[in-house]
Amino acid sequence: MCTALSIKTNNHKCFFGRNMDLAYFFNQSPICISRGYEYQDKVTGKTVQTQKALLGMGTIIDHHPAMAEAMNENGLACAGLNFARYAHYEPQPVDGKTNIAPYDFILWVLLNHDTVDEVIQGIANIELVDVPINSKTSVPTLHWMISDKYGKSIVIEKTKEKLAVYPNPVGVMTNDPTFDWHLINLNEYMNLTPHHPDSVSWGEKELKGLGIGAGTLGMPGDFASVSRFVRIAYVRTHLPEMKDDATAVAQFFHMLDYVAMVKGSVMTEDGMEDMTLYASCMDQEKGIYYYKTYGNNRINAVKLSSENLDNGNIKVFDYLATQDINYQN
Repeated sequence: MCTALSIKTNNHKCFFGRNMDLAYFFNQSPICISRGYEYQDKVTGKTVQTQKALLGMGTIIDHHPAMAEAMNENGLACAGLNFARYAHYEPQPVDGKTNIAPYDFILWVLLNHDTVDEVIQGIANIELVDVPINSKTSVPTLHWMISDKYGKSIVIEKTKEKLAVYPNPVGVMTNDPTFDWHLINLNEYMNLTPHHPDSVSWGEKELKGLGIGAGTLGMPGDFASVSRFVRIAYVRTHLPEMKDDATAVAQFFHMLDYVAMVKGSVMTEDGMEDMTLYASCMDQEKGIYYYKTYGNNRINAVKLSSENLDNGNIKVFDYLATQDINYQN
């Protein structure tokens, strides 16, 4: 379970990020990958050398970066979300195609493109292949949201039927079912409004909204993917004015909080407690990765501009999961 979000401020700056909803840690940390870092493509066996710097959240498995979400130095961002019941990958590489393992799709997007339009042009020759990163790690079942710093966004989904590229007019994504179904389902909630409803008469009885927020009666409040999609699309549609970066970052995390999973409220099929492990927000213009964790809800930040982006290395930052409190007296 997860939720992805993109927003644009009044001065046309774009921010992208997500909630990572998961019942366990995956050894995740903020990671900066500089230009010139080399890793092995597990499908082809070839060595890949990074030509762009990346920053995001992920883990390193056998010197191989596996990113959950990231942005490149030119403001293109991508996040992978769970798509368990629908994701389908080819069992073997397909001749004539650029074959990629699903855990490398974010790297392919960010290392080879700078805009959504470039990704759309390149995706036609891509095939996703069911090749694990090692014998101990299963292949993740994912679909992806991609957004650039100009505000354009798409969703990529590989099912048994097709590799689909969907324009993303609402700037959000959750999990299954398929993205086109989620967009159709929004029509069921077109009556939702932030405004207080007018009173009406039933017979001789005048009916009035009870308390503030009556315009949102009918908003689904559960943690299911379909309901989270509706809630996050609704709050994104009704964004307040955001005049500066600090206001935008604060608003972004408040929006993700609206669809966050509280530990103990949802149990997985195997009896584990699901939770929003962390939430992230990326400033796509300045190259700043903000995040907060379930255990530490202070907003932390890592900046691309503070790192050496030409040393061919990966830098892993501490994942801050212990709460710290600002005592004012």
